Amino acid sequence: MENQVTNNANALRLFFTDDVFLVKDETVEIAAVDIKNAVSENFSAEDHLVQQSALQPKVESIVVEKPEEEAKSYVSSVEIPPVVAEPKTPKNFKYLGGNKKSVLILVNDQLNEVSTEQGRDLLRKIVKAVDLGTPDFAIVNYAQYRGTDYVEFHAFFKPVTMLSFGVEIADLKLNLVWQNEIINHGNTKIIFAPNLHQLDSDLTAKKLLWANLQKIK
Repeated sequence: MENQVTNNANALRLFFTDDVFLVKDETVEIAAVDIKNAVSENFSAEDHLVQQSALQPKVESIVVEKPEEEAKSYVSSVEIPPVVAEPKTPKNFKYLGGNKKSVLILVNDQLNEVSTEQGRDLLRKIVKAVDLGTPDFAIVNYAQYRGTDYVEFHAFFKPVTMLSFGVEIADLKLNLVWQNEIINHGNTKIIFAPNLHQLDSDLTAKKLLWANLQKIK
């Protein structure tokens, strides 16, 4: 069979004898475009963007280069001198005797210059027993110099021998222990005994004292 498809106008008229009418399709709406207004709005938007960009400040990033060497903070340094304790002024002591042999005798009596009559008599016997005369020793009443330590006594009298009657180790601020034996403290021999007035009636204490005195003769 021959191909019946044709584009010939005359042939088509043979088959389509009815009039052809164009009918408006109202189901499709095409919005009218206002070209003038669209263009105007477009230019207005661009102008607005230009104005906005013109009004906004231009922000530039500033790069600060760090110097190779940190800036040193120079603070005026004030040199504070070290606190130096003022040297103590050596005490002066009132004493009896001459201290020619550097023998210091400490007594402790608040009522008498040296001791009671019994105490003074006992002291005379003690110094005679070790062959000492008045020019050889120095007698100091500690009751007149309370709070004075061994260092201060030593600085003034420089004793080779010290006899302490009624003045305790704690009074002299010595870190020592008395065990009824002579204490060799530096270059000084020290003997402790009770107060002279009490010692006079204490036979045991007298014997201990006599034993130590024999070692310094």
